[in-house]
Amino acid sequence: MGILGRIFGRRTAHVYETEIRWLHRLGAVRAPEAVQWITTSTCDLHCPHCYSHAGRRSPGELTHDEACRLLLDELVALDRPVLVLAGGEPLLRPDFADLVAAAGRRGIPWALHSHGGRVLEQLDAFRAHLPVMVAISLDGPREVHDAFRGRAGSFDRALRAMAELKQIGVSEVVAGTTLHRENADLVADMAPIVLESAADAWGLHLMTPEGRAGEHRELLPTAPQLRRVASFARRLRHSFRVELDNEWGSAGDEDCFYRDASFVCGAGRFACVVSATGEVMPCTTTDLAESEGNVRDVPLSQIWAEGFARFRGTDDALRSDCGDCWLQTRNGVSCRSAAFHGASSTLLEAIR
Repeated sequence: MGILGRIFGRRTAHVYETEIRWLHRLGAVRAPEAVQWITTSTCDLHCPHCYSHAGRRSPGELTHDEACRLLLDELVALDRPVLVLAGGEPLLRPDFADLVAAAGRRGIPWALHSHGGRVLEQLDAFRAHLPVMVAISLDGPREVHDAFRGRAGSFDRALRAMAELKQIGVSEVVAGTTLHRENADLVADMAPIVLESAADAWGLHLMTPEGRAGEHRELLPTAPQLRRVASFARRLRHSFRVELDNEWGSAGDEDCFYRDASFVCGAGRFACVVSATGEVMPCTTTDLAESEGNVRDVPLSQIWAEGFARFRGTDDALRSDCGDCWLQTRNGVSCRSAAFHGASSTLLEAIR
């Protein structure tokens, strides 16, 4: 949810308390700030920290026509929130350029999560309809990145993708690093690489045990690693825009030292995620029990208006907590205490 956090991150927790919950009590809701679409499960890499089981295409993925009717047209009805294209690898959809063009014709701003390896093949699509933001994955120095992603040359392609995107005029290119036990102690080694790249910012994510990553809980970062990375990021912000993304949760009064705006979990409040097969989720969980409905059965605008009550109200203690990352807390791996306060947390139990 990192790119989603950047989009709605200008909002603060007190705005959420006084606006979203108040509207919910009145039976109303604001339009979303962003809608992420998992365009496909297809991916040509096989990363252990993948929050899904990306690889092969899922049966029943939304067709191009369905995407236009059930998603893009509905985004127009929802006052054109930012459409975030993710995957899998979204650039592996054969109709990627056509989808971007269709969004452009409807005046829908779009953003992208990508591993970067296919960007050069789609530069014409980017030029024709510039995204508002692109996040390119960078998992470590060259050897670490390529080994973890399982393909030599992935690191170099990611850096070149960032450079080409800036060259054609993309206003914000973000290097996105998902931290796990094998690369968390390499952020200082990565800093010169990111600073010398074309990235405008560096987003530090945390591995979440969903999808394939749920099968590799031994890769979750340790509490000391969390504290070291948070401390490093805080110091680096003096010279470069580095942010701890949503998975870290709130640092309370010290949020200003770690991110541009106070943290608030936007799951089902400011943003939602549409799966490759049309399920509408609060964020990037792969647990279909959390779906509020499928866009093939109910219009997205209706699902947004009538769903997610457990996130917008106060009855569900876990889901109504807007000060922590729900995706982490639902898996019992909240990192907030360990990262920012040095106290014991559920993460410590999870990784023993």
